[in-house]
Amino acid sequence: MSIENCIFCQIVKKKIPAKIVFEDDYNVAFLDIFPVSSGHTIVIPKKHFMHLEDIPIKDLANIIQTVKKVATLIHNKLDIDGYNILQNNFKAAGQVIDHFHFHIIPRRMDDNKFKLYIPREQANDQSLEDMIEILRK
Repeated sequence: MSIENCIFCQIVKKKIPAKIVFEDDYNVAFLDIFPVSSGHTIVIPKKHFMHLEDIPIKDLANIIQTVKKVATLIHNKLDIDGYNILQNNFKAAGQVIDHFHFHIIPRRMDDNKFKLYIPREQANDQSLEDMIEILRK
């Protein structure tokens, strides 16, 4: 996807309308038009980066400060019990728009929106050692 065709870049340029929650010189946060829950917000850098691996550390530090600010706002203003912060990279992980972004998803106890299921079977020591070998090479 080119920057010209990126829907998030179009929002930054104000060519596509969005319900802006927060904006500064570097980032913009807006309500998701396909919300998991009411108040579901997307936070993006104004510069186009595709994935976590592409965004410079300075920009990453800046956007995570915005995520914290917006998540705190959402938590304080909405009657919620908590929130998820998601950041997906590549299609296999659920990234739909190829513009680096975070989702802030308001949650209520027992809302059954989604759950992360953690396996109950512990990895064996050899499989962990094999993975360490791969990652440390």
